[in-house]
This record gives sequence, C-alpha cells and structure tokens, in this order.
Amino acid sequence: MKKFFAGSVMALAGLLASPAQAANDSASVSVTINLTSKCVFGTIAPVVFAYTSFQATLANATGGTFNMKCTNTMPYKIGFTNAATPATTEATTDNAVNLAYTLGLSATTGTGSGVDQPYTVTGTMALGQGGTCLTASCTNTAATNKVRTVYVVY
Repeated sequence: MKKFFAGSVMALAGLLASPAQAANDSASVSVTINLTSKCVFGTIAPVVFAYTSFQATLANATGGTFNMKCTNTMPYKIGFTNAATPATTEATTDNAVNLAYTLGLSATTGTGSGVDQPYTVTGTMALGQGGTCLTASCTNTAATNKVRTVYVVY
C-alpha cells in the first residue's frame, strides 16, 4: 500500500508541476485601407487695401493669410478658378468704390504634409486711380463683387 500511495503522490505531483500544453495555431490577416485624399482650407483673413484717390504709388494689400492642410505627400494647386490648372491671379474692379485691383497667391502649388501650411492671398492696386466716393472717405461695404473665391485642386 505504501508503494501505491507513494506512486500516486508522485503521479499527482507530476501533474501539478507540468501543466498540460494547450494546442495553438496562427493565421495571418490582411488589412486593406481605402484612403480618400483631401485638402482643407483654414479661415482666410480679409484682404485689406488702404488707398487715397490718385495715389502716386502702387498699393499693396495686407491680410489674406490662411492655412492649407492636405493629405501627406499629395500634390495640389491653389488658384482663383476651379480648373486642372487654376488661374494664379485675378483682376477685378470693385463695383462700390470703382477701384481696380489684382489678387495673387504667395504660392500656387504644394505637397501635402498632413499639417497646416501657411499661404497668403496677396493684392496690388494700381496707382493714379480716382475711385468713386460721395464723402471724405468710403468703404466697399455695399459692393456686390467683394467676395472672391480661392480653389484648391488635387
């Protein structure tokens, strides 16, 4: 009986000391990602001209700063028309104060980096223009063509 008891204890100790191995297997899974690239404009600050009738020098606008964020490594173009090659400048005459000006951009092409990239809408106004104003100073608040559109094509 001692032999049986000793053998049983040894067998039980062997079971406790070496746990049973669980079977295992593995397989690979393929992950497919369909990414739609995109560019996003930040808020464009107003373009502001200060001009005096018959000014003897060209007037440059201030403001017009904005950020562009595009998908990393994606090339894009910025301009004033929604075309494969957007117009890089736009000339117009404000219909409230009758002053002609031209808008441009600090850069017209870029490559996305996934973070904001800074740009500026630039502006020039030719010298020697008289303009239209009934008082000592005017603004173009009533203009119907004072909002211009900037496009990004990617």
